[in-house]
Amino acid sequence: MTKDTKPGWTHRLAQNRVGLGLLSFGESTVVPIPLEAIAVPLMVGHPRRALRIALVIWLGCLAGASLFYFVGLWLADPVVKPALEYLGLSDTYRTMTDRLSEDGLFWSVFLVSLLPAPMQLATLGAGALGGNFLTFLAAIVLSRGLRYFGMAILAQFVGERIAHLNIPKRYLVPGLFAVLVLGWGLSKLWTGAP
Repeated sequence: MTKDTKPGWTHRLAQNRVGLGLLSFGESTVVPIPLEAIAVPLMVGHPRRALRIALVIWLGCLAGASLFYFVGLWLADPVVKPALEYLGLSDTYRTMTDRLSEDGLFWSVFLVSLLPAPMQLATLGAGALGGNFLTFLAAIVLSRGLRYFGMAILAQFVGERIAHLNIPKRYLVPGLFAVLVLGWGLSKLWTGAP
C-alpha cells in the first residue's frame, strides 16, 4: 500500500476492535443474523488478523450474552415476556426454557451457542430460570470459543490460498458475505425457523 492510497473498508473493519466487538455484542443480544456473515469474510480476507478478530468478537459475545442473562434474571416478567409476546416469540421462548430445564443448562446453552442459530432466547431463558451464571458462562466461553477460533484457524489456512487467486478484497469480502447470508436465509427456509 502506498502513501497515496487509503486502506479499504474491509481493512479498516478488520483493524477496528471496538467496531468488531460492538457487532458481536449486537449479534449476541438483538441482531438475529449470525456474525459469521461478516467475520468469515474478514478472516479470510485478512488471515493474519483472523485470531485477533476471533478474540475481539468472542469477548463482545461474552459481554452481550452476560447482559442478556441478567436481563432475563432481573426483568423476565416485567419486560422480557411481554416483549416476546408482542413479537410472537412466546411459544419459542417457552420451548427454549423447557429445554434448558430438561436437558440441563450447560448442554442446552452450549449446543445453541455452538450452532449458527440465534442464541438470544437461550441467554434470556437461562437468566429467567435463575440458572447458575458460571455454568452458563462456561457454556458460552467454550462453544463460541470453538466456533470463532476454529473459524480463525481455518481462515488462516484457506485465506492464504485464496490470496493467491488475487481477488481484490473489495470483491472478496462482500462476495463471501453475500454467500453466507444467502446460505443462512436458505437454511431458515429449509428448517422453517422463524
